[in-house]
Amino acid sequence: MIFIPNLDQLDVSSAEWERLCALATAREVTNEELIGVQSKAALLERWDVVYTLSLLAGLETSVLIDAEDTVSVDWGSPGRVALAPPVGCVAPFKVWTHTHPGFEAYWSGTDTRSLAIAGTIVSRALVLGSPGIKQALNESFNTIEQTSLRIMPSGPLHLWTAEPVLPWEAYYERLHSTTMQEMNV
Repeated sequence: MIFIPNLDQLDVSSAEWERLCALATAREVTNEELIGVQSKAALLERWDVVYTLSLLAGLETSVLIDAEDTVSVDWGSPGRVALAPPVGCVAPFKVWTHTHPGFEAYWSGTDTRSLAIAGTIVSRALVLGSPGIKQALNESFNTIEQTSLRIMPSGPLHLWTAEPVLPWEAYYERLHSTTMQEMNV
């Protein structure tokens, strides 16, 4: 089991988390409870939960949130998961997130091909890796400074920002800060 702070935010007890970790480790990735927690985590932007379950399974995970907050979770192989919107999802998609369990957070060749195709239907993309979260915002849906670095200077990837990896420590600092602000409301 891997410790995750603030599980109460997901209405998950320590015992339930231990069971979910065991399911992921056993690669029971079609388990409804496991997918349900990943979906809830995605809606709360608890990317640490999504990444941890992927890491324990040793498989890439893809999470897509559509325009109506419907979450689709797909599992791939240890080295690949496709951007594959299910039938019935409503574009534009708010975020496509996928994992590189145990590896760097970077835009692979497969990822950049997916981003090039998704330029008209996905607002934000994330890759979760060992060092943290790498984000790219799509200029078609977000206000971005023209001086922002892009994945590529021309072609369909010029729509996507090239942002540095946000280390997990910084993610947890933001999460703690947000949680404290919510408690003071």
